Amino acid sequence: MTYIQRLQERAARLRSGGMVILLVLLVITVFVLPVVVTSNSVIDRIAQDVLLSSILVSGVVAASDRSKGLAWIALVMLVAIVVRWMGWLLPNGPGLVIRDEVKMFSLTLLGALMGTKVFGAGTVTRNRIGGAVVLYMLVGLVCADAYQLISIVVPGSFVGTSTHDRSVDRSTWVYFSFVTLTTVGYGDITPVARAARSLSNLEALIGQLYPAIVLARLVSLQVAGRGSGSNKS
Repeated sequence: MTYIQRLQERAARLRSGGMVILLVLLVITVFVLPVVVTSNSVIDRIAQDVLLSSILVSGVVAASDRSKGLAWIALVMLVAIVVRWMGWLLPNGPGLVIRDEVKMFSLTLLGALMGTKVFGAGTVTRNRIGGAVVLYMLVGLVCADAYQLISIVVPGSFVGTSTHDRSVDRSTWVYFSFVTLTTVGYGDITPVARAARSLSNLEALIGQLYPAIVLARLVSLQVAGRGSGSNKS
């Protein structure tokens, strides 16, 4: 094995490890954090910022095979992390809004990066499948941040919850977002503002179409891979 081949093998292992870490961090964010973090204390906010920073770093590592423009994306992620932590200098008022907006933007960018990994050309690998799961969870988290932002900008946007101020427990929005994404619709929280309704419709539509589109893409890549293999033989 040549030196170049060893480097490529190490890079592949690094990307695979980054994807596993990213999946674990997202599972903690969606399923564990809402149970553990029950207040808006300084320690809880620090834990959320550390978790977000780890998600962004592991996401860039997991998608490092997409070399085109990756340096710029990594730089943007670094700036997002710095701005997120700089938000502590303005703990109230605009600082909280800036922190939420930076988080939503950085997770959206990470989702776009995962999208190129999932739907791009290539073969069906564990990293591609893992990226599809990551992208689905990122959609739910981004929408959760968007719901929270809407509830702050337009008070009374949702019926069935009094969480319309900046002291909201974010787990409420994560819960509502994934209930909408999976189209379960328990009905305990109802969007009434136009922006909230529009986003809910969009998220429900994505939740319906995404699994079918991803499955079709994976099948087409698998068939194309087998076809190219048979042609070579």
